[in-house]
Amino acid sequence: MSFFRPAYAMILVGLVWGVPAAWGFSLFPKSWGDVIVATDTTPEGRELEPPSPERPVYYLGRSLGAKLGSLRGDVLPDEEEMTRFVAKVLAKQGYHGARPGVHEPSLYLVVQWGYLNPSSGDLLWFLGYNPAQDIAAPSPSGILGPEVWRRGFRSRTIETILSGASTPNYGIIITAFEYESASTSKPIIYWQTRIALPANGKSMAAALPAMLIAAGSAIGRPADSPVLLNVDEARNVRVDLGDLEFHGIVGEPEEARDRRKD
Repeated sequence: MSFFRPAYAMILVGLVWGVPAAWGFSLFPKSWGDVIVATDTTPEGRELEPPSPERPVYYLGRSLGAKLGSLRGDVLPDEEEMTRFVAKVLAKQGYHGARPGVHEPSLYLVVQWGYLNPSSGDLLWFLGYNPAQDIAAPSPSGILGPEVWRRGFRSRTIETILSGASTPNYGIIITAFEYESASTSKPIIYWQTRIALPANGKSMAAALPAMLIAAGSAIGRPADSPVLLNVDEARNVRVDLGDLEFHGIVGEPEEARDRRKD
C-alpha cells in the first residue's frame, strides 16, 4: 500500500425522471453499501498499543475542514459540527481530547475531508489499492496476459475498490503524529486512516457522519489491506452531539503557536 502521498500532507439526493413516485423508481439505490477504510501504519505506529475505552489515548489536533475539495451545489456539513462529530466517534474508540494539567497528549491528529474526483489520479491510492493483492492486476508491460482470465476470481474488497475508483467519492483522512515531534521539521507519523464512499446520490453533509460511524472501529487500527464496513447500518444510528465535551481538536502544539507568533 502506497504511504502518505505528499498531495495530502496536509441530505440524500433523490432524483426521479418523469416516473411517478408510486412506481418506486429512483435513479440511485436506497442502499449505500460499504465504506472503504484503508489504514497505513509506520513501524513506530505498529509499536503502539491500540486504545480502548478502558485504556484511552489522549490527543490534541487540528481540523482542516473540506481541504480535499468540494463540488459546486453540494450540501456541505458545518465545519465546527463536523469536527465535533469526529471527536465523538474517536472518543468511542478510546481517543480523547487532552486537557492541560489533567491528561497530557501523546498524539497530534490532523483531520480533513472532501470530494475526490477519479480524474485526480490519486483515488486508487486513497482507496488502498495494492496490485500485489489483486489476482488480476494489469501487467506492468501493458500487454494483456493471463490476468484477464482471473478477473472473476477477484475478492469482494478488490472489486469494491475498483468500482469505487471509477466514480467520485467522499473522503475523510485522519493522520496521527507523535505529539512531541508534530511541530518539528521531522514529525513522526504513526498512522493514517482514509475513509471513502461513492458520492453518487448523496450529499457530503449526509454521507460524512454515516461514513465515520461505519468506519469507527477501524480508525487507527493496523491493517494489511483495506476493510469494508457497512454504511447502511450506520445510517440508522443516531448520534447526539449536544452533550459532547471536547478539548483540543482545533488546537496546536505550543511550539507551533509560538513559532507563528515570532
